[in-house]
Amino acid sequence: MPHRIIPLQNLSHGDVDHVPEICNDFVLETLLKLMKEDNPVTKRNAVVTIFNAACSDENTVRLARYRDGIVLEALMTLVGADNPAYHGDDEARANAAETLFNMACSSIPETTDRMANHAGLLECLAVTLRSEHTGLETKMYCSATLRRMAEIIHYPMISQGALLSALVKAATWTKTDCIAEAFHSQAKVTENRVVMARHHGLLNALSRLALAVGDGQDIQKVRMASCLAIEFMSREEEARDLLSQNEGIIMALTQASYRMDKEEDEVSAAIDGESRGTDDDMSLQSRMIQLSLKNLLSAM
Repeated sequence: MPHRIIPLQNLSHGDVDHVPEICNDFVLETLLKLMKEDNPVTKRNAVVTIFNAACSDENTVRLARYRDGIVLEALMTLVGADNPAYHGDDEARANAAETLFNMACSSIPETTDRMANHAGLLECLAVTLRSEHTGLETKMYCSATLRRMAEIIHYPMISQGALLSALVKAATWTKTDCIAEAFHSQAKVTENRVVMARHHGLLNALSRLALAVGDGQDIQKVRMASCLAIEFMSREEEARDLLSQNEGIIMALTQASYRMDKEEDEVSAAIDGESRGTDDDMSLQSRMIQLSLKNLLSAM
């Protein structure tokens, strides 16, 4: 019955000093049971209660640690696109995805480490982005969580391989620039670059993002973040050799260089003596991409 969860949901609201009180074994077991009920309102309210609790950093580690990740598993199962039983529970799925994102933003390393190493979680987020049965809100939280994890998972962490595989699967997502920016975040770290270049399917996935078709700021951001990821990777000799052998990468940089020259001219004409901050940023990015293309062509 939906009303059974209301008292717990009300208790989950509050400041940081009071919210942690609800994260005890009895409450968590009750919420886990309610999340499995058929009633969509009960299920949604149970997830909202966990989300409210996860607004406290102290609680995120308790939730991630509890019974070796059973709360993470329950949230992941609800979000997961391959479970037909949950296709009608769009609100609950969006709430569960938002809860995972909230936990991923925790400042406590144990929380994010447990999430990164929880079996199948990163892949679940990626697969959900490819599902035709998942609502936009759920997908946006999934992509944002992957972006956040890409900011904190780096070589030689064991979970980096799972992260890169998830990003490859998620590279069809262009509604926001989260996945492209996830690649960009990874490539900014020197130690990640060769590992990325070697990872199966990554260069093809990255080149598809860099060649994404469409207009509008979101698509432009996707293409730019992807090209900048390629540029960072090209700074390492071993990675540069692998990049130069990928036709999609070369094509992406060539198109980006041409497109940015054209856009830079248009911006310069529009500014005509006004503040040149945007123009200067574009010029720098254009030079970075052109230099990267030159370096890759020389390595062929």
